[in-house]
Amino acid sequence: MLMATMTFSPDEGDHELLPPMNLSVTSYNFKTILTWSYVDKTTDTTFFTVETRNYQSAQWQLFSPCSNISSHSCDVTKAFSVNLSPLSSYYAKVKATTYFQESLYAITDRFSFKENATLGPPTVDVMVHGQQVTLKCIFPRVEKLNTETGLNVNNDFKCKICVGQKGHNKLANCSIKRSRWKFNVTRSNVTLCVSAQVNSEQWKMKAEWSKQKCFKIHFLNLQDILIILFAVITIILGFSTINLLWKLFQKELVLPKSLIFIVKAINPHVEKIEEDAVSVVIKYEKMISSDHDLTFEEVAKPSTCPENTESHTSDLKYAGKAHEYDRPQNLENLH
Repeated sequence: MLMATMTFSPDEGDHELLPPMNLSVTSYNFKTILTWSYVDKTTDTTFFTVETRNYQSAQWQLFSPCSNISSHSCDVTKAFSVNLSPLSSYYAKVKATTYFQESLYAITDRFSFKENATLGPPTVDVMVHGQQVTLKCIFPRVEKLNTETGLNVNNDFKCKICVGQKGHNKLANCSIKRSRWKFNVTRSNVTLCVSAQVNSEQWKMKAEWSKQKCFKIHFLNLQDILIILFAVITIILGFSTINLLWKLFQKELVLPKSLIFIVKAINPHVEKIEEDAVSVVIKYEKMISSDHDLTFEEVAKPSTCPENTESHTSDLKYAGKAHEYDRPQNLENLH
């Protein structure tokens, strides 16, 4: 990003070698870069040399990292951090050289961080816990430079955090001079957007806003909890009722012991009695053989009286009765 543009069109005079042109100094997060352009009209290889000067000093200093270089840029961060303070100003100049000649110097305009530098946007970390939102501002990485007082350049950095509802053109509720911000949201199912900017009271530099970061707030209020609870209870009761009805239709009806006498009065055909319950025959059907044959059974009873010489008569089983409770009976002679 171009923060300051300095141009210089020197008088060539007797110098055949043209000086560099369109000098520019940009500083982003305290990283300062000097650039220039050059129109080479010679066949020889051209090199460039950079010198810097603090505004408070009248003497130029050769910047050795950028002496006799072939590129058209130079990182002058270290040169522009000597006696660093918000009031510091700096200059830089560049000349072109070949093996046989050199050009005049092209000089930049006065540079200061307050007037020409830019701070990049911070990163906003969003943490949502129910209704509570926590916003944490993470500052951009800057060069590890100390001021003339020994403090780091980002010592007084703060964040300006703005929050607004998604869809609104302008963010409101701006928190100034905070690096961390906590607040509660009263409405559920709302989407908020946040953007932040680094704020420095000491440097007062131009600062960029971070890109809007949107997040949704959703939490359960009392009405939602009651609705969910009612739905869960309804489902549980429904399944329990279905399960109970299924068991009653699948199993034999079992009555409590206290109802035995009532059941006997209604239907005396009790099939099985247990300790705690009685099983009752609900339906009784008459069983008849398919061919309706009558079966006769002859039963002979040995004589129990030695003096009785009469022959025993044979009894016939009751015929025509097919009830399950009928049993074959032997009729003894009466004396």
